[in-house]
Amino acid sequence: MRYVFGNWKMNGTIAFTRDYVKALLNEVRPATVQVALFPPFTALSNMADAVNGSFVKFGSQNMYFEESGAFTGEISPAMLEEIGVDYVLLGHSERRHIFNESDELLMKKLEAAHRHNFPVVFCIGETLDERKSGVTKDVIKRQLILVKDLLRLGDLVAYEPVWAIGTGVTPTMDEIAESISWVKDYLKTDIPVLYGGSVNKGNAKDIAAINIVDGALVGGASLKVDEFAIIIKAFGENN
Repeated sequence: MRYVFGNWKMNGTIAFTRDYVKALLNEVRPATVQVALFPPFTALSNMADAVNGSFVKFGSQNMYFEESGAFTGEISPAMLEEIGVDYVLLGHSERRHIFNESDELLMKKLEAAHRHNFPVVFCIGETLDERKSGVTKDVIKRQLILVKDLLRLGDLVAYEPVWAIGTGVTPTMDEIAESISWVKDYLKTDIPVLYGGSVNKGNAKDIAAINIVDGALVGGASLKVDEFAIIIKAFGENN
């Protein structure tokens, strides 16, 4: 099984969600690819209805670790459980760098997700300066060390070099293979490791051809049904 997950970020209305899922279900019928979509919070309930009974799963882009309380603007795992999400995305570089989420906070979120039996997509990755400085492995190790022994069957890790996210720039296929190989060696588990960072219809076939890559976490390209379908097909054909 391979995985193609679409992170919509702060994009997508309720109407967009309904129309998108209808179109996607007409475009692809993957037998060997698990597809999941991560819309904004406002569209989660509508996504649940739209994908019900289909091959598409869905998840939340974020989650707080407390069950309830005076945490203005946050969403609790209990709220997500009521909606019925299949996954929770944690540790995306935009959460780490824009909202200053620490490794310790992400560990608490992971533990809370597991208390509610949510599989987690845990994101890691280095900045351009960190790669140029030759500390990629050190950064990845720091991001994983607190959760390494907490990750469990059903979870996934997404390696996303920060300098490739939304820039149109991707590492070489050798660089992707090397980094994901190191992550797998460090984890010493069978947890799938996805690649993310400017995945699009033009490079999907090459990325999918890297056997060690278990799938893709797609950003901007996942907002276009036709392009997302091409990416799904690329991973299905290279399974």
